[in-house]
Amino acid sequence: MSSSISAVLEQIGKIKIKTFPKPSIGPEEGLLTIERAGVCGTDPKIYRGKMKVGRLPMILGHEIVGTIEEIGPAAASRYGVQPGDRVVMEATVRCGSCHYCITGNYKFCENAKVYGIKSSCEDAPYLWGAYGQRMYIAPGSIVHCISKDIPAERAVLINAVIANGIDWVRNAGGVSIGDTVVIQGAGQQGLAAVVAARESGAGCIVITGLSRDAERLALAKDFGADVCINVEREDTVAAVTDLTGGRMADVVVDVTGNGEAIQKSLDLVKKQGTVVNAGVTGTGKMTPLPLDKILFKEIRFQGVYAKQTDAILAAIKLAESGDYLFEKMVTHVFSIEEAEKALNTAGGETGEYPIKVILKP
Repeated sequence: MSSSISAVLEQIGKIKIKTFPKPSIGPEEGLLTIERAGVCGTDPKIYRGKMKVGRLPMILGHEIVGTIEEIGPAAASRYGVQPGDRVVMEATVRCGSCHYCITGNYKFCENAKVYGIKSSCEDAPYLWGAYGQRMYIAPGSIVHCISKDIPAERAVLINAVIANGIDWVRNAGGVSIGDTVVIQGAGQQGLAAVVAARESGAGCIVITGLSRDAERLALAKDFGADVCINVEREDTVAAVTDLTGGRMADVVVDVTGNGEAIQKSLDLVKKQGTVVNAGVTGTGKMTPLPLDKILFKEIRFQGVYAKQTDAILAAIKLAESGDYLFEKMVTHVFSIEEAEKALNTAGGETGEYPIKVILKP
């Protein structure tokens, strides 16, 4: 195959399928055959212009699983991979020398390229996103081998959905044995957070959703949630008050991106508890918060942006264990040619209500 197709975001609200030449691969580079690409919840926001990204045109797709097609000798040595190996890739291509890279916080790399978010397909070798048949592996990438036995629909969730849940609940939230955890939002990230809380030893896991979330909340029960609350029928604060004897939750994780829910987190969390704010509200949108509650309750209010390697390695082990059928979250599968439909579906523009949308080349 001397060329391959990718779905290109040419301008806000417009996707075009384009053909790209197969790039020549140098010693420090590689080429990936895409197996699946996840449609992240941020992708429809990028498509609609509600989230600031790099220069267009751009190939979207930063949730990546595939097979090594070609790999330069230096890259093969660095990553420990050979052609035919199945891998997941982190979205950030770090420079390795800026302040954030050398202090271990490469997700904030000052010179980063980011697959599917920051790097334009006008820049050679063009294939800077996973919405296509192939993707370029640039120097500075982070590549992880995974088992060939993991179902594809589970594997594609590793480097974002599952890893985010682990990072937000364990690393940012500090959830430990016996903790009460409230997760606001029953989408893909909320469901992954349930699993992370269960694996962290939480004593009581509460997840909230809407009336239309009945199937999601049932899946949350399968993943280990103890209590599911329909916020349209029940007062969440009152329910958590009853569950905890008034002490409230040790950790609240909000993945809704809804201002009212974020505000409610401050009532749901205990004194000196932790609120993890993981929902994207959108560029320029302001959410007022009663800062006195944060002050007088001594709440730790923690924003989270992206995970790093430690969470992804844990996510790989969890996916390989087979203890959780994460693939049940995948409700819609589209081809590359249907990328625009996939984005509209994930963004709620088609009247459907997916949990997870993915692309299958």
